[in-house]
Amino acid sequence: MTNNLTIGYTCNVRPPELDGDPKYGEWESHETIEAITTAFEKTGNSVILIDVDKDVYHKLLKYSKEIDIIFNNAEGLAEVKIRESIVPFFCDFLDIPYSGSGPDTLANALDKPTTKEILAYYGINTPLFQEMDHYADRLEEKLQFPLMVKPISEGTSIGITQKSKVENNKDLVKAVRSVISSYRQPALIEEFVDGDEYTVGIIGDYIFPILKVPFGDLPDNPVIRDPHVKDIETPFMTVMSYDEEGYLDLARQTAISFEALSCNDYCRMDFRKGKDGKFYFLEMNPLPGVHPVEADLTNMARHAGLTHEEMMNLILWEAIKRNRNDERYSDRFSEDKVVGVRDLAVKAKGKLSFYGEKISANDNGKNSTSYRLVKVS
Repeated sequence: MTNNLTIGYTCNVRPPELDGDPKYGEWESHETIEAITTAFEKTGNSVILIDVDKDVYHKLLKYSKEIDIIFNNAEGLAEVKIRESIVPFFCDFLDIPYSGSGPDTLANALDKPTTKEILAYYGINTPLFQEMDHYADRLEEKLQFPLMVKPISEGTSIGITQKSKVENNKDLVKAVRSVISSYRQPALIEEFVDGDEYTVGIIGDYIFPILKVPFGDLPDNPVIRDPHVKDIETPFMTVMSYDEEGYLDLARQTAISFEALSCNDYCRMDFRKGKDGKFYFLEMNPLPGVHPVEADLTNMARHAGLTHEEMMNLILWEAIKRNRNDERYSDRFSEDKVVGVRDLAVKAKGKLSFYGEKISANDNGKNSTSYRLVKVS
């Protein structure tokens, strides 16, 4: 098969000696890079791997005329609140189309209080919270123990351990001090929601099978989804039943959040179900992991009947459809160039089955996408 598209794959390449280090959990392993590259090459495309480091602007400039589209999954530079925005910002500047959300959305995602404030405006339940930039700051009276303490601008559970749940002021001060000293950023304090965790993935206008983390079934009785739990949880995770109370509410909250935060193409969001039966938003990940086996989004796609290769090309196809409407990029996405990605994406969609009800992010359905609920295959 002849090459159709030239795809730039931007990510942070993790050296093998850093495998297992939670601080580099957002960097991509050789296994992930190989699987993604293979997925795009199998649909007739060529892939240029771009390791995102301090020279990323010059690398993008070098390939700006050769690359048709960037598949972006870069998260790991040191600039805390803007690090995920760097690649899309430079792509916008250089007129290179890319997959996923834009710089504003990615910046908001790494400013957890801003994310929570935006979603609260749209009626999304979120635990009461407070930002602390000094371990001696006073706890606001509205917050009640137990509390959750985590870095304000990290993802992939970086900076979270079982000790992140605190029951008293002494442990709170210790946890806040640890976050500030280790990650050089403020701590986010929020009321702890004691219940199972749910993670919801969107690709295009499809809400994929919702995964549930049943903490009571995990070894050693964890209460928080820290990096160790993520390493062992996959065999214990279950799929939320469509008949389970709250399924449609959780799907709707995810759709509302996706649009309120101006996400593009794909995303994953985490919620907890409180003792009051309500779902509470915890985190958004607009650049979710796409490991061929271990990633949540990959497992959702597998439950829907898709292979990793089909999932990756479906994400890329969503990005192509969105970008090809821009006249700047019309010559990049001619039919003969996108045929491989398009055909596999159409095949993938043909394998999906759906529940009857669609979800709209607006009650009146106006100016909103209708999201289809994907069944377990």
